[in-house]
Amino acid sequence: MQLSRIALVGTGFAIALFAGQSALQAGQVRTTSAPTPQPQTATLISQAAPALRSGTFVGDAHPTAGTARIIEADGQRFLELGNGFSTDRGPDLFVLLHRSAVPDSYSASDYVNLGRLEQVQGTQRYLIPDDISAADFASAVIWCRQFNVTFGYASLS
Repeated sequence: MQLSRIALVGTGFAIALFAGQSALQAGQVRTTSAPTPQPQTATLISQAAPALRSGTFVGDAHPTAGTARIIEADGQRFLELGNGFSTDRGPDLFVLLHRSAVPDSYSASDYVNLGRLEQVQGTQRYLIPDDISAADFASAVIWCRQFNVTFGYASLS
């Protein structure tokens, strides 16, 4: 009697173990951990900031698309490239504010350099220094310093 009870318990344990392993291999076991929170994207943040000026990129030497906006957030001004922004990769790319709506020269008095292009796609922001009047600039530009080439520009209005 004792032996049959041990055999019955052992058989039940083996069946439960086999069923659990089969379900795990089939992907049927579900975990109950809390979902991972997703970070708030720059796109959602920027929707709250109205554009002071904006424009749509036009490709010049390289295909460039998307939007550029001058916004104010937390008491600072930024040039924001929108979620749909894209351009080609380049060796020495910078983001500029240029005095001309269609930039054709790059002497030091024509533009202000906001920094290296962070990425060739997607939303990104560049701080406009306090001592710069954004109203003095007519376009946002993606510029290759090494070859002095305009990848693309957005005339701002």
